[in-house]
Amino acid sequence: MKKLPLLLFLFPLAFISCDLGGENYARYYDYVDIDEMYIPDSAMVGDTVPVYARAGAPNGCWSELELYCYPYNDTLYLVNASGLYESHDGVCPEIYVTMDSTFRFIPDSAGIYIFVAQSKSKQGFTDTLVVSPMR
Repeated sequence: MKKLPLLLFLFPLAFISCDLGGENYARYYDYVDIDEMYIPDSAMVGDTVPVYARAGAPNGCWSELELYCYPYNDTLYLVNASGLYESHDGVCPEIYVTMDSTFRFIPDSAGIYIFVAQSKSKQGFTDTLVVSPMR
C-alpha cells in the first residue's frame, strides 16, 4: 500500500522531465530601450505637462512592452520600459517592436525637474523641465 503514494508522486515527474525534441524555449521579462523622450522646456506650477516616451525592442520575440515614469526624489524622475521575451530555439521575426506613451506630470513647486531615460543597451539621456511659480 505504501508503493501507491510513491508512484503517484513519481508519475508527474516523468512528464516534467520529458524531452521536447531539442527545443530550446526561453521566456522572461527584461528592460528594453527608451528610444525617444520629449518634455516641454518650461511650465508653471500646477500645469499638466505631457511627458512623451517611446520604447523599442530589437526583434519580434518581444511583446507586452510597458513604459514607466516615476519619481526618484523630489526633482529627479526616471523613465524606463520592460517587455516580455519569448522564443523557441532563438528564432525571432526581424521586426523592431515599439510602444509609446504620454505621462501627465503636474509640478507642485517651482524649480528644475530632470527626467532620465534609462535603457538596457543604449546610453541613457536626460531632459529638463523648468517650472516657474504661478502668476
